Amino acid sequence: MALTDFTFGPFTLDPLARRLLRNGVTLPVAASGLRIIEALLEANGGVVTKEYLIERGWPGTIVEEGNLTVQIAKLRSTLETGDDRGEWIVTIPRVGYRLMRHDHSKPA
Repeated sequence: MALTDFTFGPFTLDPLARRLLRNGVTLPVAASGLRIIEALLEANGGVVTKEYLIERGWPGTIVEEGNLTVQIAKLRSTLETGDDRGEWIVTIPRVGYRLMRHDHSKPA
């Protein structure tokens, strides 16, 4: 688990402060959503399995895949609003998800 900030597009994920910002403004994201976006960023454009995202989103808890689907939908809604509209989280059918358009993503 990374403890450094990630910057991608107009967003910054600060895992230590547990917040996601767009152009310096904190966005409303649940703790599980923050852990999921962190896992996607750590994959650096690679595909992350649903099972791994569930483990990261809800550590030590048994949850259904539907919980992940709901959280991904909320993250998409949060990321894909504003002037920078575009698909950030891509579904890889029957496997998992990948964060797109994050070529500027890097630990700060």
